Amino acid sequence: MAEVEFAPRKQRFFCTAGRGLERFVVDEVTQKASALDVEAMSGKVFFTTEPDLSRLRKIKSGERLFLLLYKGPNLRLPRNKGSALSLLRKSLIGDHQVWIKTLDLWQNLQEQAQQQQKCLEKDHIKAAKRKLESSPLLHMSKLCKRGHDAGDKISELEEQRHDKCLNQPEHRHFGDTEEKNITEQSLTSTKSTITFRVSCRCTGANARLFTGEEVGRFIGISLMKLFGWKTDLRSPVLEVFVHLNDLYTVVGFPIFRQPLASREYIRSTGLRTTTAWAMATLAEIRDGSVVLDPMCGVGTILLEAAKEWPNTHYVGMDIDTTQLKNAVDNVKSAGVGLSIEFLKGSVLGLPILSESIDVVISDLPFGKKFTSPRNMKELLPEILREMERVVRVGGIIVLLLSQSLHHHMKIHFQFKDVKRESTARTENDLLHKDKKEMALNKKDIVMKEDCFESLVPIESHSVSLGVTEAVIFKCKKASNATTF
Repeated sequence: MAEVEFAPRKQRFFCTAGRGLERFVVDEVTQKASALDVEAMSGKVFFTTEPDLSRLRKIKSGERLFLLLYKGPNLRLPRNKGSALSLLRKSLIGDHQVWIKTLDLWQNLQEQAQQQQKCLEKDHIKAAKRKLESSPLLHMSKLCKRGHDAGDKISELEEQRHDKCLNQPEHRHFGDTEEKNITEQSLTSTKSTITFRVSCRCTGANARLFTGEEVGRFIGISLMKLFGWKTDLRSPVLEVFVHLNDLYTVVGFPIFRQPLASREYIRSTGLRTTTAWAMATLAEIRDGSVVLDPMCGVGTILLEAAKEWPNTHYVGMDIDTTQLKNAVDNVKSAGVGLSIEFLKGSVLGLPILSESIDVVISDLPFGKKFTSPRNMKELLPEILREMERVVRVGGIIVLLLSQSLHHHMKIHFQFKDVKRESTARTENDLLHKDKKEMALNKKDIVMKEDCFESLVPIESHSVSLGVTEAVIFKCKKASNATTF
């Protein structure tokens, strides 16, 4: 089969992102996809680049990737449904040729994705055969030679199994179960009848008039009449994504069936992969570093880091045996077992030498996932003290905290100012303080014990974890307090 040529002409794309992660997407599309005209908005990043899927797949901080069809100002839909449909048809569908050209490009990208998928499957089969041929079981079976050569039988069975896998979408390397089936259906011509569905988000003022389902139905009816397409809500060839809010209106076609945030190597899910990736990029990980996650859970943060920086030694620790087992399974699936080791232990007493770690990175439990009888605010100073102990001077600490914990943590980094004020007081002043003032002074003494003078705050980023708002906090261990 002759290779399909794809024009290198730059196209307009956009990527959805969790709230607070837009800046990380901007950095990635600029560095990895050589993007131009990058524009970040709440929840989305728009950019222009060549339609090269091999580079676009490398975006790790984004949720979904779309080919942009239309971007315009917000639409004020009238209350009358007929008038609203007319406005949507005029504004969003407008020039039919734009839809046809964009669909042609989308079809080319799907063909490109198919070719890449086939190459990955071939590499996967070759790797599996090499692993089988080097296995002790195969060598033993060859020595037995009962009736027929057992090794030949195993090889034959393996080939049959791989052939069978090629016909079973659930065994695709990328987990794109529907993607290949759909792209093989009907991508030969924009004039041919294709199946589609409209996924619509309607927020802001328009959401008070119409639901996303109603707006999506309006647009779907127009597309059916104009192009003769047929709706299929379960397994359509094409998905049309529409977002209407008070700032802008966007229409696009998703490039990949599976979101960018879905990692094929993760078997047991934990922290959102995009958030884990953002934390890893802030940690300044370098080749030869030693990275510790003392509350690793299923190991998502370490996995994201190890896939990008494989020449680094990672140590994961957790007190929960079940979590550690799931972490081991994830590491095996990701093929980074040589980079990561796991230990069972408590973050309150790390079995690690002082100043032996380059990076400490962790998702501190809070909310429903926190089950300790002690309040997390009470544990936070002890946890920070252990992290401060094991990290070397110049090392980095990156933590994911709830907003409440982050606010509480800032108290421990602000004690120096309180300390300076306290030393300025004379003994005579303290004798004349009322009870309330004495109580505050006692609180200052407690704060002094929990102060971390060698940890210098670097930056913090508010991020959304769905219904929960959190903060990614980064600090650095300085040699002494004067560098604060």
